[in-house]
Amino acid sequence: MIELTDIDLDDDGELSAVVSLPGDRQVAVLFALDDGEALETTEMLATAQRALTPLTAEPLDRLEAEIVRELVDSEFEGDDEASDDDYTELADELELQGAIVSSDATLVLVYEAPTQYAGLVIYAQLDEGLEIEVLSVADTDDELDDDSAEEEVE
Repeated sequence: MIELTDIDLDDDGELSAVVSLPGDRQVAVLFALDDGEALETTEMLATAQRALTPLTAEPLDRLEAEIVRELVDSEFEGDDEASDDDYTELADELELQGAIVSSDATLVLVYEAPTQYAGLVIYAQLDEGLEIEVLSVADTDDELDDDSAEEEVE
């Protein structure tokens, strides 16, 4: 069972916490409420735990490999072929920083790659089967839903 620690509620009633995931991944968890939405803390905790529980080592490793492949392939699209080193460099640097959970249990994983994607955050929105539904890169100062600064990776 996934255990959330350092649980806190912000001024908007959104829950934040920390979770330890397989592979020695310590990540921040944010429960994002829609405008005007209010949930009890226990309901947010239960939804977050339900969304995070399937994130075992195998799916996390698979997702990270897919993110690396998608980002490197999109970077080299139409240009020269990517080398094995390009994939390895990003894979070595990619780090899971957080998870955003919404009331419908939508899960978005938040990654950073400080030198490869300096000043940027990588978002991977997952479907119910833990497949990447949307992969995007945005400035660290922008909100996830701010389309003006977000670039979707295809």
